[in-house]
Amino acid sequence: MTPIFSFLFSRLLISVANVQTNGMGEITKTALIVLAIAFGDGLFAGLKFFIMEVAGFKWINSLRRSSFPRILSQDKKWFDETLNSPERLVHTLMKDGDDARSLIVTVLAQFVVVTSMVSVGFIWALIQGWQLTLAGLAIGPIFAIVMTVQARLISHFELRNKRLREEVARRYHDVSTVNAMCYPC
Repeated sequence: MTPIFSFLFSRLLISVANVQTNGMGEITKTALIVLAIAFGDGLFAGLKFFIMEVAGFKWINSLRRSSFPRILSQDKKWFDETLNSPERLVHTLMKDGDDARSLIVTVLAQFVVVTSMVSVGFIWALIQGWQLTLAGLAIGPIFAIVMTVQARLISHFELRNKRLREEVARRYHDVSTVNAMCYPC
């Protein structure tokens, strides 16, 4: 809906700019079409959100239903391991499952939207002017290189930030333990 909306919105702006040529009837008709497209876009965005949330909820529930009998069929020795403690299993089934659901719901929905928009845009560009489209496509490898370098730099600085935060937390813990030993209540 976004490309259709932007195309019709640009037509509306052109109609408003040329009010003497087009007349108020043309502007009103285009404005109503743009309004209907905006309403449809909002409706489809809400429908996408609803469908993905329901699908994610059903998916995580089916994973929990299949995992729970498997967990219960384990013997006691398996539960005695620290990785399989009841607290950790509940955390994995509930919290990590919800995190995975939200990740899948968000990422999968956006992937479908972006893939469809890029595909339609690319096909439309090929139809309109294939020479210019192929010239624009030549920029793709440069864009990929720049994005790769940016991703590596971001991950480097995120790792550095994480290590520095852990060091601050460790020093704070050390200072608070020393103060607790020096100044008993």
